[in-house]
Amino acid sequence: MTETTIGPKLTDERFFGELVNCTLHGLEEIPAAAAKGDYATCRRLFAAHVRESLRPDLYFTIPYEAPENKYTFDGETEEEAAERIAKHYLISVGVPHQFEGKVDWFANPTYNGYKEWTWQLSRCHEWKLLAHLYHKTGDERYAATFAELFDSWVKQAVAPEDDVNGGATLCWRTIECGIRMGADWPYTLFSFYRSPHFTDDLLVDWYKSVWEHGHRLQLNHRTGNWLIMEMNGLGHIGILYPEFKAADEWFAYAVKMLTEELDRQIYPDGFQFELSTNYHYVVVNNYMRLVRLARAFGRDLPEEFVRRIEFMLEVYVKLMRPDGCLPDINDGNAREVKKYVDEQIEFFPENKTFVWISNDRQGEGKPEYTSVALEQSGMMVMRDGWGENDTWGFMDVAPFGTGHQHEDKLNFLMHAKGKFIVTECGNYAYDVSEMRKYALSTRSHNTVRVSGMDQNRRVCYHWNEEDIRKPSGMVCRMENWFDYAAGVYDEGYGTCEEDTAFKDKDINDMPEGPAYMGAQHARSVLFIKKPGHDMEPFFILTDRLTSEDENQYEILWHVDAETVSASGLDVKADFLHVLVSLNDRKLDGVQIISAQQFPEWQGWKKGPTGIQGDDEPLPTVKYTTRGKSVRVVTVLYPGENCPIASVEASRNVDDTQFTLVLKDGTRLAYDEVSFRPEK
Repeated sequence: MTETTIGPKLTDERFFGELVNCTLHGLEEIPAAAAKGDYATCRRLFAAHVRESLRPDLYFTIPYEAPENKYTFDGETEEEAAERIAKHYLISVGVPHQFEGKVDWFANPTYNGYKEWTWQLSRCHEWKLLAHLYHKTGDERYAATFAELFDSWVKQAVAPEDDVNGGATLCWRTIECGIRMGADWPYTLFSFYRSPHFTDDLLVDWYKSVWEHGHRLQLNHRTGNWLIMEMNGLGHIGILYPEFKAADEWFAYAVKMLTEELDRQIYPDGFQFELSTNYHYVVVNNYMRLVRLARAFGRDLPEEFVRRIEFMLEVYVKLMRPDGCLPDINDGNAREVKKYVDEQIEFFPENKTFVWISNDRQGEGKPEYTSVALEQSGMMVMRDGWGENDTWGFMDVAPFGTGHQHEDKLNFLMHAKGKFIVTECGNYAYDVSEMRKYALSTRSHNTVRVSGMDQNRRVCYHWNEEDIRKPSGMVCRMENWFDYAAGVYDEGYGTCEEDTAFKDKDINDMPEGPAYMGAQHARSVLFIKKPGHDMEPFFILTDRLTSEDENQYEILWHVDAETVSASGLDVKADFLHVLVSLNDRKLDGVQIISAQQFPEWQGWKKGPTGIQGDDEPLPTVKYTTRGKSVRVVTVLYPGENCPIASVEASRNVDDTQFTLVLKDGTRLAYDEVSFRPEK
């Protein structure tokens, strides 16, 4: 256990003499007692005021929200978890650890020093679980466990100096400060505040610690989704803790920041600027947490909060796969859209599409559109219907995003016949493992590598505030019988590593540009929704690789299939058929890779949890071709029987024509120019 000053750092003299609003009923006698140095009386008076003035009748009108992150075992009941917690057997980021004696809040039992274990332990999810049980049962055992854990935490986790930021502190990262104040601690306080185990001294220490949180959140906030969590936490303090003189100032500051961030972080099409399906909802949910609290306690917030959040939730409907889940874009999660809609639908009862989603996509409210483009954030979804067995494709022409980015521009995903068949590695624990590096890299996505190198935007990435209004560069077209989307990657190739090298550097210390351009990659996707000839809807992708140098190009397709086999250069993966225009035996080849670790990781996907060590094999089709400038046309055809025999297309990047030869001899000639949007 780390030796340190015992917390909370805030003294009785300063707390009662400077920071408490002693004009409130029950606190009027504190100044006189503090002047005498009688802090025992101050504590008694303050605790009595809290127990008389808290409004659980208001707070518990807010629906209970279970804590986030992986802090319980699968299948474990709350009662079983509470018994385990009482024995100091705790779980953080899915990794359990048995503490001997008191909990050491600075511990890290992970095999590779995964810092998130220690950081996220201080989110105090266990306290909220104990509080929920106590609120339901009144069993003082839960209060006793909470009081012990809080006392050990507040004494060990001393608030850092004002200028300490980010990972320099194990227990006071500002993201944890925001989560504690805006999610877990309020429910804990309102549940336990009358318990005899929550003594006057502990209650005062709680309020001191909350004040230290408010002070830190106002001075040391970050950007992106962190800032939204931080300001939600600060707003909660401003509403729930009127005993602080700074409460109104903190509330106003939080509202001001959150209002400004709506324009700073949200693209005109509604996607949050980190472009992650996971952190998009982190932002949505933290706005709505504050909205719920403000409504319960009669505090005003801008109407724009709810209006803009509705627009953001609609992004999830637009992205939704036929199975009702999201694509796990960047550090995203393939969670059900219904879950997210259900959590917020009380605010949008007139939104017929949300009602349709909530009703398991039954009845009225199905969107009138099928395919849809998010043109500013650079994403297009192509679909031929909203049924579970309809065909869905996703094209990513997005900018790099401002956080949680993967090197995956021009990535393509496909869901058909009830299965997410063309998939990718997905998200993974935020450690420094080879699996994490793989998840971030181009080689874990369905796009192109150049001479063994990944896309490398990370090394010279800059975000400017005006970028939120810049066009993505995607071109698209949606018609009755086809959809078309296209984009270009021209930002350099190189080594993709975890984004730590430049994480804390000033923008002026960043490189000016990519270390090596390598090639330019242009990709177009054509979705033939009504192909005729008794064919299923299918996709045609054209990749143009342009370079002044001779390169080996790798075109990757991750297929979630039981059986994958190659016949020549054509591949069948369960019901998916992959046909390519490549036909030069000297220049072209195909491999099917699964669960490879050497010479580099390839052919993996995250397991069900995404925690450390939870990964599974994923068959990966790797096409290779050589040259300077090369065009490759690929057909992705879903269906047990594929009527297409071959794809004919020249390697010339300037050529726009290609032909599909059907097994019955029919030749279907296409010219890509006819599908492009008119200038």
